[in-house]
Amino acid sequence: MKRIRTLTAPKDGNTEEQYEDAWALSEFSEFSEFSEFSEKHPVLAVADGASAAVYAREWAELLVAEFAHGAPFPADDEVFWERVSVLGAQWQKSVSTGATTWYAQEKLPQGSQASLLVLNFEPESRQLMARAIGDVCLFLVVNDLLHYAFPLTKSRQFNTHPGLVATDPAALKDRPDIIRFTAKLPATPVRLFVLSDAVAAWFLLEYERKRKPWNLIPSATIFPAWLKGTRDSGALKNDDVTIIELEV
Repeated sequence: MKRIRTLTAPKDGNTEEQYEDAWALSEFSEFSEFSEFSEKHPVLAVADGASAAVYAREWAELLVAEFAHGAPFPADDEVFWERVSVLGAQWQKSVSTGATTWYAQEKLPQGSQASLLVLNFEPESRQLMARAIGDVCLFLVVNDLLHYAFPLTKSRQFNTHPGLVATDPAALKDRPDIIRFTAKLPATPVRLFVLSDAVAAWFLLEYERKRKPWNLIPSATIFPAWLKGTRDSGALKNDDVTIIELEV
């Protein structure tokens, strides 16, 4: 049996419309509590739109739709960036008519940016493949122990300049690295967590303090109160939060 749950929230003080992360699973659209899914070869994509960029939400949504529902993530980096360039042109066309404020008009030529993580899982072979640009993170928990963290493994590695997927890759002086990870999962049940940067940094810091953060993530019912308390305590940076948990 395969199950998924999602917990998402915008920055404190922002509305749901200002939430700039995005996620997509090849089979589903959205839900919060654990739900079963039957996809034979599930693909999960999570993107974290850069807050300093214009129309970051729209760019994040385009990225996850492309890589969860479109052709498989390419093995060749150049092919990936070519696909991103085509997608960037679509973004430019779709948002240009809505850029009516002076701020949007000024920022639009600079394009938008987002971190991205794409996860494939083959249930029969138990093979997992992940590709990441930036600081959206994957954590593998087996038998109540953390086995892997990807692409960042320490809380101190989070900073204000992660690798980002830009709408115009050709304009970048240096393209960010595409980090790849593969693993064969054990036959026992595995919990996979895909977390946007703020909550991923919290997760790793809690782990470094000898706690088990995978057991601290609450149910949807108490998630708002937990989120407020964790932010108010300073343990969690005030940023968009995306938590995706897969049980496979």
